[in-house]
Amino acid sequence: MISLFQTGSTGLSYADCRKDSDGSGYASGIISFTTRHGDALKVIQEFRTTGSYKGEFDEYMDTLEEYADSGSRSTKNLDGYCDAWNAAADNFEFRLAQFTIVYDKYDVPSQEYIDEIGIKLSVTRAVLYDTAIVDGLGSSKSTLGGIFKATNNAFDSDVTGESGNSVTVNDKYQVDEAIWLEKFLDIREKNSSAGRKNIEAYRSIITRNELNWSDSVTVTDSDGDDVVINCDFT
Repeated sequence: MISLFQTGSTGLSYADCRKDSDGSGYASGIISFTTRHGDALKVIQEFRTTGSYKGEFDEYMDTLEEYADSGSRSTKNLDGYCDAWNAAADNFEFRLAQFTIVYDKYDVPSQEYIDEIGIKLSVTRAVLYDTAIVDGLGSSKSTLGGIFKATNNAFDSDVTGESGNSVTVNDKYQVDEAIWLEKFLDIREKNSSAGRKNIEAYRSIITRNELNWSDSVTVTDSDGDDVVINCDFT
């Protein structure tokens, strides 16, 4: 699902590389790792530790480190970067490096938020993971940490609903998970300019009451078309 939002494909686009539409430099790989936010650099650094690395990105390292440190939107001095990424994508170790960074940088940290309040629904888990990738994991109001905190602070009593699960907010209140999620999406939309189409896609899933997924889920893509994604969470 994240691949659909980030690259427009339900497949894993290991070789995808293009100028980012949100101005984050180059975006590449299975979740659109960017040069601005440094996750593309982390993929390359992981790849460089393997025996199959042959210097494909050596000429770009200084620039990539500079842009990651400064959060630069620039693509200057990165001529040929996408060609190098495309070529490296044929290498199994490079593909594995992309998975490693996704797991370490986004999957594990977002799981900590999931565990903290007892999230159970597939759609909520996907939203937190998506937010980590699109908005980052920091504590500012536009990142996962800040949005999560603001959502919890928006409740000052128990709230019942029909999702089948309640989350424990601030160790005090039991809030229906779907209601909590709707508030989270509202705050995310208000505080962040990124991922607007993703937010609408998740809202459509909630409207269709597809809260838990076992075999498939219907997702509205960036073109407004409904796409059925087959999944296996066993």
